[in-house]
Amino acid sequence: MAFVPISNKKRILVILIFCLIAFLVIIWKLIDIQVINAAHFQELAYSQQTKEREVEAKRGTIYDTTGTRVLAQSVSTSKIVLYPVAIDNKEEVGKKLSEILEMNLDTVMNKVNKKSSSETLATNVSEEKVKLLLEYIAEKDVSGIKVDEDTTRVYPYGTMLSHTLGFTGTDNQGLYGLEAYYDEELTGVSGKIVGSFDGNGNETPYTNEQYVDAQDGKDIILSIDATIQSIAEKYITKACEENIAKYVNVVVMRPSTGEVLAIASAPTFDPNDPFTINDSDLASKWNDFTSEEKSAYLNAMWRNKVISDSAEPGSSFKIVTATAALEEGITDIDTKKFNCAGTMQIDKWSIKCWRYYNPHGVESLREGIMNSCNPVFMQVSSMMGIEKYNKYLEAFNLFGKTGIDLPGETNGIMHDPKTMTNVDLATTSFGQTIQITTLQTAVNYCAVANGGYLVTPYVVKEIKSKDGSYIEKTDSKVVKQIMSESTAADILSALEDTVNSGTAKAAKISGYRMAGKTATAEIGRGADSTYMAGFAGIAPVNNPELVCVVNIMDPQGPAGHQGSTLCGPVVASIIEESLRYLDIAPEYAIETSTTQEKAVPNLKGMTLEEASVALQNVGMSISADYAFDEGSVINDQNPKAGASLMEGSIVKVYKTEEEEKQMVAVPDVRNLSTSAAENAMKKAELNLRIIGSGYVLMQDPSPLDNIQKGSIVTVKCVDTLELP
Repeated sequence: MAFVPISNKKRILVILIFCLIAFLVIIWKLIDIQVINAAHFQELAYSQQTKEREVEAKRGTIYDTTGTRVLAQSVSTSKIVLYPVAIDNKEEVGKKLSEILEMNLDTVMNKVNKKSSSETLATNVSEEKVKLLLEYIAEKDVSGIKVDEDTTRVYPYGTMLSHTLGFTGTDNQGLYGLEAYYDEELTGVSGKIVGSFDGNGNETPYTNEQYVDAQDGKDIILSIDATIQSIAEKYITKACEENIAKYVNVVVMRPSTGEVLAIASAPTFDPNDPFTINDSDLASKWNDFTSEEKSAYLNAMWRNKVISDSAEPGSSFKIVTATAALEEGITDIDTKKFNCAGTMQIDKWSIKCWRYYNPHGVESLREGIMNSCNPVFMQVSSMMGIEKYNKYLEAFNLFGKTGIDLPGETNGIMHDPKTMTNVDLATTSFGQTIQITTLQTAVNYCAVANGGYLVTPYVVKEIKSKDGSYIEKTDSKVVKQIMSESTAADILSALEDTVNSGTAKAAKISGYRMAGKTATAEIGRGADSTYMAGFAGIAPVNNPELVCVVNIMDPQGPAGHQGSTLCGPVVASIIEESLRYLDIAPEYAIETSTTQEKAVPNLKGMTLEEASVALQNVGMSISADYAFDEGSVINDQNPKAGASLMEGSIVKVYKTEEEEKQMVAVPDVRNLSTSAAENAMKKAELNLRIIGSGYVLMQDPSPLDNIQKGSIVTVKCVDTLELP
């Protein structure tokens, strides 16, 4: 047996011990991996071998009050997801992606060359582009590109209700308005697609993707009525353009419940494209602005000015002072207790009535409201004192917010009762040197209309899940009674008299008893002053269904800045159309014209001679822009058969429907007498429909609009009107 040196034996022993230790370490590591931390390593292996792709939940739908008209919805679309490590020929693939998706090449290559496991390249991709991409992937056997389901937010009515709805970002998260305020309810829970991949990032064959369903967001039903909203927006847009105003606000409420039926500002914007500025002058200079300037302009465009912008309300605020006078027993509605001398001295200040040049003299509270006489309300507040008067401001919640379920509402701004002076008290009494929002004015008038109750306005009527497992309803939000029923009835009666024979005659509507109050607020003083024209209306008086408030900020048009002439007809038109839409029967008929209207006969198929005789029989005449050959018959006419026209009107006729129609600019007949307006329209070969009598306050279509000859222009007229 060979002799083994001791040193070699020691070396072999060391090696054996080392191998034993290594073996034990390996065994321990296997036990750790397979037993002790098995769950952890299984999870790690799973994460290395699988990739999850998010499936966005479909955002909840927003409906109007009918539950059928969709105001905002999410629609299915596609997004392109890249797995950069699995993409071969990155240069070639990047160029093709840029070409198909019409994207900047540098942007695409930046995503393709990323070291991350996945990158979203594009969202809201059209079907046409998806088809081209899938054809390319199949033809070239490209790996590392996936087309996944996605959603995008759509607003079917475009600009309508945009300030209230708001909009979402590219990730479908609510950024503004209701979309932001109710984002949690609308969002839902995302699902996912799980697939298996090898170490190179390629999808492994013979494996099935796992699909986890997304949970869609809840649906929201608003109190907003899309029809009333469209009526309101039609008239304020017209008022904004005609009066060259900074903006116009409107809110329509149901006074008994606090429901907001319409709320809008003009100009508006399109939530489908919210980052495009709506001002043509700004748009032409857009690239010259800094990012901070752009952000400021966009935020001003998006801001819901009905709730976020406060201003001096002017004379529409006088109902608050009138409430205090009646509740405190300072006067009743009809006792002649006040005197207007044209001006009133308060400490060192001499404050004028708007009709200082012809003072109103001795008046009752009713007459003070009808005449919109500042001294009456200054005298009321002086008799009451600062402390007691402020209790009524608190009762109307004018130091705070209305509490509407929308973001961005601002507080009313009142004088601090601790530092309020007699001059502050006097000016507050008729709505100056304080600020409230258009919505706060509407809430004030709701209290008069509903018998004296303060309501909290709301726009969300119902929230519900698609499967019916969850539902939350809002029926009404009556907070407290802030005046007695008798006080509310007295003020409502005075407001009706204001429309019938006071400063608000421009707001009369056909068939319904209307109550209302004008407002002309001066904002700022001296050379820097601007005006806000306003009007608040309630109808029908016997059973109030609607309160409507319109404010026009900084009107620069030729019609001036008075609330009576600018806003009264707008409120009247909104209320009248809305009441008829709601199928609320008129209480009585009002003669709209001293000239009888007759239906236009159907002239189609007649010769020019036959048509001329038919029109003469109803007191109308015929006009043709083109010569008719012998035997030629009429195939088109304007106005159409059945339209109502006054005697003396003309009907334009054409040989074919395609025949070019002559257009004409609508004359501006505002402030003209009805006879002068008739003459102007006849010269333009247009027909006139007259509502009321006296002088023209409002016309539709607007002055200078290009319309087809023979079309009907409707004018609203009123007798000589005193302007508060």
